[in-house]
Amino acid sequence: MMSIKVLAFGSNWWARFGRDPLDRYRFTRHAAYFNSTGVRCGNKMRRHWVVPGLLRFNGVGDFNPQFPNRAVGKTFECADLVFALGGNRILFRRKIAPSGLPDFFLLAVSSVAYGGFDFEDAGWKSHSVSPIAVSHLREKQEAMLLIKAGDWVRSALGVWQLKVSDRVPHGAALELLEEGIPDSRVGAYAVYQK
Repeated sequence: MMSIKVLAFGSNWWARFGRDPLDRYRFTRHAAYFNSTGVRCGNKMRRHWVVPGLLRFNGVGDFNPQFPNRAVGKTFECADLVFALGGNRILFRRKIAPSGLPDFFLLAVSSVAYGGFDFEDAGWKSHSVSPIAVSHLREKQEAMLLIKAGDWVRSALGVWQLKVSDRVPHGAALELLEEGIPDSRVGAYAVYQK
């Protein structure tokens, strides 16, 4: 089990409903709701995964599929990240009261908001960042990440570090660094040379 505070979801949502057409809870308690990365292709959202993965919310949990953004800023008790059925999976079990820092923050980054990412370069993220799902089609990109305070990702615009502060919405946000990649061993910054 781990605790995850949601800062942003991926842009791709879908649902699977109960199979029994006579079940009155088919579309509510017996449904499952999924979130992942995606890129817009015309009027449709497509996955175009280079790293397949998803989040799952069960209909009996504390998640309201009518208003998914109400879960942003909330902390959830979640099953551990697993690789199953060809992709990464995390089950969000229930909301919990925050007590200190969560184990991870859930964050979605896109090339539109943060600049393009080179997902093939091992240096695009700090070691403890775990990509749940990554979608990439031509210049469009989106990645959904598990990230800890102080972790970073690198895009064409520079290095973005997760800062925890009461002065930002939901208590944490990515901040563009001017100095390079933080070097936690010496408390200074190291300039990344490609």
